[in-house]
Amino acid sequence: MPNDPNTNRPDRSSSDDGSALYGRTHDQLIQGHRYDGIKEYDNPMPGWWVWLFWGSVVFSVIYFVGITWFDFVDTYEDDLAQGQEALAMQRAQYEAENPTFEATPASLAEMIGNEERIASGEETYQSLCASCHGDKGQGIIGPNLTDKYWIHGGSNMDIYNVLTEGVTDKGMPAWDASLRPEERAELVAFIESIQGTEPEGAKPPEGDPVE
Repeated sequence: MPNDPNTNRPDRSSSDDGSALYGRTHDQLIQGHRYDGIKEYDNPMPGWWVWLFWGSVVFSVIYFVGITWFDFVDTYEDDLAQGQEALAMQRAQYEAENPTFEATPASLAEMIGNEERIASGEETYQSLCASCHGDKGQGIIGPNLTDKYWIHGGSNMDIYNVLTEGVTDKGMPAWDASLRPEERAELVAFIESIQGTEPEGAKPPEGDPVE
């Protein structure tokens, strides 16, 4: 009959009195289990953990009752509806404070002669347009923008539409994806501001005259 290992192994607790490893402490509860002289502690859970656990249980009951029968806890659908309503209010407020620019002959005419708009348009022009039309609009690859001759029409709306749609067969890109409508309108204001400036080295006229 095999020997019980617990009876054959030395009880080290007697030689290691006071060692926490062997369970020889007086302030701990000891379970009846022992193996190779090592005793198993039976310590209670910390009080804060127990209270947290029971608090979670109580909260889950209140939450379930509130969301199922008494409606004092919002459902997912309620939260979603409230969030969408708040988002719609924020969007309406933003649109009221930042109205969307719509290009019309009247709105473009308001840009013409506005020094602030012209300055903003010039900044955009120097960044995107000067490489083809020259820093003063004199024309390089693209046509001269300072004379009264226009290939695709010279009204404010014509210029705006060319900026928006581009002229792909001539290498003129469409700027509708890169520039906001208001930025394109400011470009129109700048181009109108350089009409008749006759910069040095300007390209010969192209297109038809527009008074």
